[in-house]
Amino acid sequence: MIEKLNVVKFGGSSVKNSFWSALKLVDYLLEGGRLVVVVSALRGVTEKLIRLSEWPDWRAFESIVLEHSRIADRLGADIDPILSDLEKAVARRRYDPVWRDYILSFGERFSAVLFAKALENEGISAFPVDATEVLRLRGNFGNAEIDFSASLPHVRKLGELAERSVPVVTGFIGNLNGKTATLGRGGSDYTASAIGAMLDARAVLIMSDVKGIYTADPRLVPDARLFHFLARDRAVLAARLGMKALHPRTIEPLRGIPLILGKTEDWCLGTLVSEFGDDWPIVVHRVEGEIVRIAVVGVEELPGWEGRRGEGYFSLTVEREELVPVLREIHEVVFDEGTGSCNYSQLRAWV
Repeated sequence: MIEKLNVVKFGGSSVKNSFWSALKLVDYLLEGGRLVVVVSALRGVTEKLIRLSEWPDWRAFESIVLEHSRIADRLGADIDPILSDLEKAVARRRYDPVWRDYILSFGERFSAVLFAKALENEGISAFPVDATEVLRLRGNFGNAEIDFSASLPHVRKLGELAERSVPVVTGFIGNLNGKTATLGRGGSDYTASAIGAMLDARAVLIMSDVKGIYTADPRLVPDARLFHFLARDRAVLAARLGMKALHPRTIEPLRGIPLILGKTEDWCLGTLVSEFGDDWPIVVHRVEGEIVRIAVVGVEELPGWEGRRGEGYFSLTVEREELVPVLREIHEVVFDEGTGSCNYSQLRAWV
């Protein structure tokens, strides 16, 4: 009987700023059995690629070349074919959704090659995998969704390969009618959960530069509390309403498979998303031009505030310049003082 594997996704901040911690975490997880790794683009690279997809910003291109070449030289990785493909793609200047998604795919392609080479340098057998080879998509370019039935045979093959080596898969992208398409911003989370679901993984880990899911964006609300346990339904609703910690489609495929979020730098596994969790509300927001839509998941009214009652949440709209003070005031209204702390010993038992 083949042991269940784990799937771990490293976000762009982890790949850029916590590279060696990520490598050591892979080594640690391999002690428990097979592993599939999913990687995002280096932090900041997708924004540069977006600029390249809008006009021929050769300064952005040179910045991308320099950043990845420095890492490649240090690791002894060959990224020249990918650099050549990107240069040719930018020079074509087609400016249509198909071409744009192809341009945006390069960040993850670089990361997969670099991360796989770094693992090999650490004595861990690994190989990069372009997700267009394993994930079949449907829908539209720019925000496609994974076709599970069409992808399943290819993903199972990936699982078989993981018995001998660590596949390092490009997040965020897949194959739509023979072309490279993206899954929307944050789509690498969705890649990891889909692969985990199709391989019946023991757990899916989403590793980034924060400990897990908080009651509000901790970068904007210093008093935000860390969820150690969060119910699946509440997490799905929060993601749909604007929570940035997870791609909205990440949780849906994981029926019965634990989803764990943590911080790469200190291996802090902070939040377990499953069938049960704390009843705290979640204050989320979505910026839409000069206005911001704020939603408080878990409450249907907010004393002193005018807004709209939804099914399981209360929402309101403010000017963009008011975002931070309003978020903090709302959070203060719905919570007492004090924040959670990272206690990950129970979560490590899952992996």
